[in-house]
Amino acid sequence: MDNLNIIPGQSIGDIKLGMTKTQAENAIKSHADLFAKIEYDSNDKIHFIEIGYGEADRYRCLYRDIDLFNTKVTELVEILDQVSPYDRNDSELGYTYNFPEMGLSLWRPVILTEEDLQQDWFKELSPDLQEDEMKHLYFEAVAVYKPGEYY
Repeated sequence: MDNLNIIPGQSIGDIKLGMTKTQAENAIKSHADLFAKIEYDSNDKIHFIEIGYGEADRYRCLYRDIDLFNTKVTELVEILDQVSPYDRNDSELGYTYNFPEMGLSLWRPVILTEEDLQQDWFKELSPDLQEDEMKHLYFEAVAVYKPGEYY
């Protein structure tokens, strides 16, 4: 499994903030399905890059040797918060953790905690559904953007 380096405020792999649409298209050719979302500014330069969890099967998505898709939300947020504080006033906090000073955003579709795993509603689920639900202990999307610009 290859590593894909995530550099907050700069890049995901070879795709860098500030690249032109043409540069990005050339860089993406070999990974056309890799990126969940790339947004361009009015000058056709990249200002937002997002990758989804599906790539965790092909790549270890790393920030400072931390696997962003295979480290539990609670642990990862604590580590990153020591590097740069997350926005504690975000209206989607719990689903989304934005680190605006470093230009990093992490997202998951459902808030699930370790405590939830002990609740009756969880224990009553079939083993397959429990396994599926436990994916929500981890993030499903990672995005980078220019520090200070908030998306």
